[in-house]
Amino acid sequence: MSIETPDKAISEPIKILHIDDNSGFLDLTKAFLEKELNEIDMTTAVGPTEGLERIEEGAFHCVVSDYEMPKMDGLALLAEVREEYPELPFVLYTGKGSEEIAAKAINAGVTGYFQKGGPEQHRRLANRVKHAAKQYQTQIESERYSTVLRALDYPVYVVNDEAEFEYVSEAFLTLTGYDREEIVGNQPKKVKTDEGVQRANDILAEIVSSDGPDARKFRVDIQRKDGETVPCYDHMAALPFDEEFRGSVGILRDATREQRQRRELIRQNERLEEFTSIVSHDLRTPLSNAKTAATLARSTADESHFDTLEAELERMEQMIDELLTLASEGQAVSDTEPIDVGSLAAEAWEPFGSEQDSLVTPSETVPVDGDESRLRRLLENLLRNAVEHCPSPVAVTLGRTEDGFYVADDGPGIDETHREDVFEFGYTTAEDGTGFGLAIVRRIADAHGWKIAVNESDSGGTRFDVQVTSTTSVSEAHPIVN
Repeated sequence: MSIETPDKAISEPIKILHIDDNSGFLDLTKAFLEKELNEIDMTTAVGPTEGLERIEEGAFHCVVSDYEMPKMDGLALLAEVREEYPELPFVLYTGKGSEEIAAKAINAGVTGYFQKGGPEQHRRLANRVKHAAKQYQTQIESERYSTVLRALDYPVYVVNDEAEFEYVSEAFLTLTGYDREEIVGNQPKKVKTDEGVQRANDILAEIVSSDGPDARKFRVDIQRKDGETVPCYDHMAALPFDEEFRGSVGILRDATREQRQRRELIRQNERLEEFTSIVSHDLRTPLSNAKTAATLARSTADESHFDTLEAELERMEQMIDELLTLASEGQAVSDTEPIDVGSLAAEAWEPFGSEQDSLVTPSETVPVDGDESRLRRLLENLLRNAVEHCPSPVAVTLGRTEDGFYVADDGPGIDETHREDVFEFGYTTAEDGTGFGLAIVRRIADAHGWKIAVNESDSGGTRFDVQVTSTTSVSEAHPIVN
């Protein structure tokens, strides 16, 4: 993005309106000023009435007026002009001068007061008009830019030649979390890392070099007052200068959403690769077995092959269902609600527990903020894993930790060298397992922003620890009767 400052943006000529009741003097002054100031656009008006009409018709950067004119003198004309354009420069250039008129003009807020004369007076007039008009033109452009920036609500900053913040917009304060008094007068390291400051300085050196670009965009991390880091793009340019460096101006753009979308795209691509692998490899085995069973059933008329065929089809159906679950559970959780993990685990246990098996949960609640349907599936998969991989009767415990909860069993446990492998899709030690159950568990945990790890339980079995920062410490547990 090219950043253009008001000084740099001014390319149109300054527009001057000269009002006098003497048309000959108007022509003479116009010719002199156009020769003296080649960047002006001069308009003349004979008398105050025509002058007011010209002001209504077009925008001017400065008005030059005679004092003594029929129907309305220069000060009365000034009052009329200031009613509509209070900031418009107004210079009195009169043939009739006196200390009294000069005093009235100054009190009325006239921009300049000159008596008509020869070339030297015209030069003085030209210099005053140029200076006043340029200031007014810059003010107009600045207001336009300020209006645009306020409308766009960009975080804008200006750093002076002493490397201190000279100006920051409201959006900048919102982004950083600081008050204006905490930013203005401080250096960029207030909100940028040392690395970010150095990178900005290096890029600014490129910009101000003779063959450097007008502006540069680069990545920078903004350190908020609350300690949070916000990834941003910094669109920076140097303030216009002739010989002495005046500082820089920049616009920040929050890149958080963009980075989140990039990470999500990477995750989607990873899931696509997983699904491609599963479809091409894992599903091929039961499909091949089903085809073989169908061929044998057809050629031998042995009905036992139909049982094999049905089992393989059911296995494929289960794999497809869990494959679809993998696709949906990887999406980030957006809506959460307070949930008692213990109560939810008791409900999830019903389909798995036998009369010999038991589930133990804390006597107090295990509160987390999460998606109830996804958390239920996480618990179901952990409980099913315990029942399927442990000899009956199995005792399963759900407990509270300082930063989350755990699900443990009293089974044979998992060798330490294979504990991370259990979360890989397709990994299973069961003959009829799909290897998707614990992969789904990790997906659900990741979608909540949680972490899950495999450890050894107190009885030597398997313990899954789910780190959830919103939970509290462990309390006593009690068995649920099945």
